[in-house]
Amino acid sequence: MVLDHPGESAMRILALCATALWGMLALAASAQPLTVVTEEYPPYNHLDENRQVVGLSTEVVKEVLRRAKLPYRINLYPWARAYHLAQNQPNVLIYSIGRNSQREAMFQWVDVIAPYNVFLYRLKSRPEVQVQRIDELTRFRVGAVRDDVRAQYLEKIGIPADLVVDDSANAKKLASGRIDMFPIDEIAMAALYRREGMDPNSVEKALALPDLSSGLYMAFSLQTAPDIVERCRTALRDMRRDGTLEKIKAAYLH
Repeated sequence: MVLDHPGESAMRILALCATALWGMLALAASAQPLTVVTEEYPPYNHLDENRQVVGLSTEVVKEVLRRAKLPYRINLYPWARAYHLAQNQPNVLIYSIGRNSQREAMFQWVDVIAPYNVFLYRLKSRPEVQVQRIDELTRFRVGAVRDDVRAQYLEKIGIPADLVVDDSANAKKLASGRIDMFPIDEIAMAALYRREGMDPNSVEKALALPDLSSGLYMAFSLQTAPDIVERCRTALRDMRRDGTLEKIKAAYLH
């Protein structure tokens, strides 16, 4: 009979204890309500007339969390605040968030939950605002939302941006001539203008931004237990497989 060395036995016991502790922590974390943060960005996430957070992405996220059996509270904040919370607090889920190389290691990514096709928009009444290439933007005033993936993209390629708290401010600044263009998803543009009582036909696409058009995601803070993230990944995969995800999208986009 071969007996374990005392040191080996101690190491085995420590490993078992660590595994058990991690499981207990993951279980405890899943019993606590997740802090879910988002911004006002219709039709993906926004407040309705009853002050409830609704929208395409919101419906997807709620169904993911229901299937994953995770309690949660949704909070709608200015984007910069939501973004900061998701970088610095445990058990935070953020959506609808764009994904880029700068953000890759900052979050635990679940997957794409909604389409995202970004264009620069200008006023139809200003035909002199013409761009054929992205580097020509240096001649114009371009608006962007602080800490948004679109602002980060403009900064990366060397285009100065006039930063604001949300796209409502961008739309108003465009209408008043204080900026020449701003980037926004084409579906969100129409919803935003209708909500603000503005005419979506007053603007038009000036330039496509394919580098930004990779979809909107849900993602967790790094301090969130991996088990929680994996449960959500599994739930979203199941929704894609059984057609639920496509049904939700169709209800909003068709």
